[in-house]
Amino acid sequence: MTEINISNMKCNGCVANAQKALEGLPGLESIEINLQQANAVLTGDFDLPEALKRLTDAGYPAEKTG
Repeated sequence: MTEINISNMKCNGCVANAQKALEGLPGLESIEINLQQANAVLTGDFDLPEALKRLTDAGYPAEKTG
């Protein structure tokens, strides 16, 4: 389980776009995005830098929590 902070999410459409940016990432098993807390919990054996890059490229700068 990896928790990340995601910036620039303002509505449920943003959440959907952020989720779409992560879909298809090899090894990613689940995505739980919380709009109010501006974060997400990702599970699986995936490339974290690639996940962060995909979100940033989609307009939602992200960083690992902690």
